[in-house]
Amino acid sequence: MNNSATAISWWEGPHRVLLLNLREGDEPKVEAEALVAAAKEYRATAFCISGGGIVAFYQTKIAGHRISDGLGGRDLLAEIIPVAHREGMRVLARIDPSCAPKSLAIEHPEWFARDRKGNFCEVSEHYVTCPNAEYYRGRIVEVVREMLLRYDADGIWNNQGKFAAWDTGACYCNTCQSMFRAESGQAIPDENWDDPVWRQYNEWRYRRIADWVALMHREIHAVKRDAVFIAAVQLMESLETIRPGGWDIDYWLEHQDIPTFECQRRHTAPWWPGIQAKYLSTLAPDKPRWMTVSYFYPWWRLYAAPEAENRPWIAQQVANGVSPWLHINGGYSDLFDRRGLAPMKEVFQRLERWQGYLDGAKSQACVALVLSRHTQDNYGRDKPHARYLDFIRGWYCALQEAHIPFDVISDKLVTAERLKVYQSVVISNLACVSDATAAALDAYARAGGGLIAGFDAGRFAMDGTPRDTPAFAGTLGISYEGRREGLKSSYAKLEDRDDPLLDDIGDTDLIPNEGALIEVKAGAGQTVPLTLIPPVIAHSGATISIPEYSAIRATTDIPVVVRGDCGKGRVVYFANTMEALYYHYGFPDLARLMANAVRWTAGAAPALEVEAPDYVDVTQMGQPGRSLVHLINLPLDKPLNTGWRHPGRNLVPVHDIVVRLRPPAGQRIAEVRLASNENRLQTTMQNGACAITVPALSDHEIVVFEFEKE
Repeated sequence: MNNSATAISWWEGPHRVLLLNLREGDEPKVEAEALVAAAKEYRATAFCISGGGIVAFYQTKIAGHRISDGLGGRDLLAEIIPVAHREGMRVLARIDPSCAPKSLAIEHPEWFARDRKGNFCEVSEHYVTCPNAEYYRGRIVEVVREMLLRYDADGIWNNQGKFAAWDTGACYCNTCQSMFRAESGQAIPDENWDDPVWRQYNEWRYRRIADWVALMHREIHAVKRDAVFIAAVQLMESLETIRPGGWDIDYWLEHQDIPTFECQRRHTAPWWPGIQAKYLSTLAPDKPRWMTVSYFYPWWRLYAAPEAENRPWIAQQVANGVSPWLHINGGYSDLFDRRGLAPMKEVFQRLERWQGYLDGAKSQACVALVLSRHTQDNYGRDKPHARYLDFIRGWYCALQEAHIPFDVISDKLVTAERLKVYQSVVISNLACVSDATAAALDAYARAGGGLIAGFDAGRFAMDGTPRDTPAFAGTLGISYEGRREGLKSSYAKLEDRDDPLLDDIGDTDLIPNEGALIEVKAGAGQTVPLTLIPPVIAHSGATISIPEYSAIRATTDIPVVVRGDCGKGRVVYFANTMEALYYHYGFPDLARLMANAVRWTAGAAPALEVEAPDYVDVTQMGQPGRSLVHLINLPLDKPLNTGWRHPGRNLVPVHDIVVRLRPPAGQRIAEVRLASNENRLQTTMQNGACAITVPALSDHEIVVFEFEKE
């Protein structure tokens, strides 16, 4: 492979990657020619093979770097990489710095993490290592250099580079203690989210992992300029791993050649790949973006996830501009579930055929949903899901089910320039906000943008301390009066059913409410479409009202929703926990209200409208002269009253989906076709929009709108 300074862009464009994790003992069954031939059947452009760290799957020359017992005299990297390169495929070597043999602790006890009592942290006959110590920052660098220089690997994939690896606790080793004390003047505290020192330590962990990622990036590129470095990280739905580990990809962006999320676990929202892909695509619009998807269930690595899960799991990534990795573990086992292999080959082969529709495609969404890690941590504290993430989940569901294309953006990247492309921005319960972010959002609204906020938005600084003056009061046209808790069995009363936020609400006088509510007063010129009806219960503490005593005896003028103008723009404020309430209970009126808020604040007819069941996911991507509408059929299963649905096992074909698209100014539709078969579709014009009907959707389809100048 070319090692020149100019050959630095092999990773650009769409890729299809296999992640092949080996287990000790697999080595005798690995044959280079057969492995590469199998990867080619998937139309893979690259694959990742186990390299080193915990154990070496090659003949390392580094003292103390244990060689796998299954190798014998073989050297897998030396056998596999040349064959892959001959066939035009790239090879990443996997490292895992998270733990090391106990024997190393005799010579280098300072390399290892310690618990509060000073004990080593044992995992599978190994000790967990410390990200601040020399094992991470010296030994792993040696391992990486060896694989790049001796074997010409094309890059490094890092797994589990983090604090608290493998569900262990915080590190209290001497290195961490001295470093944190030098920066803060304090000892590492016990977890207490009311303690500002703990919140400072939590932020310190994110910064320290980011520093290690930067170090690895520098060292890898110093050795081989055209090698890539990719580090494992996740977003939102794996918080018990992310937060103690110190994973915040926002801090890594400069030091990641291909920003990549893992997307393995399945006991979570079925749209987890979607929110991660949307976030990646706005975080790094000018970089390639990859995401892993597991062939297996993470706790049963030899057992295939159902095809009906994996198809839309991958489709959501691709539909949002992300290239998929398929993670296969244990494929050389004598006992293995092979049922998913053929369907996944078919999916990857289809992606190869669709490559022209994926290369360089960018989101054309006009709506953005802002996600804040600092709010997640410093406001969410010990209840991050209930206090914050369920608000984001509720908005995600409402927008997805209304078929409104949207992006997910980090609050750290909110600037006037970034916001210009959006008609409406949802900040939801963005409690912790910087002055710069608040100013950018205020300026955006006053210049004509739509802004939707809720509950405690703007009431805290980034470190979680209350603000003297809430950041968005002036923007939203409200003043704060107080707070109500315990509003179970309460309602919101419709004050004007002709209000645009209540469009299509139907024949009802009220909608459900629950939880807490921020009491606000609407400013002059603002409108209050919904007001609070206090809880309807038989007696204090009751979980359900007695039917004979379930009458509404009082109403209030306390706003549940306020809407109005802000300069040239439109704003909406939800005083209650509307989004979280929708996520948990699925009341359709709440989603309708939220979607109407987006449409009203946008202030213009949507460019894209789709008539399909609510479980059809829609994204709108674009290439020069072309708009690409991705339709994804999410699998159905029994809804659970736990805040999320099971990922689902049943892909029910959807028929006769109507898609209407308004072409950009100065252009008209030249033709519309389906990517799956390249068949042209009949078009009609309806109120300035080109309308087509998709006859059937199985799992994933792309509707290709080609433009020409008028």
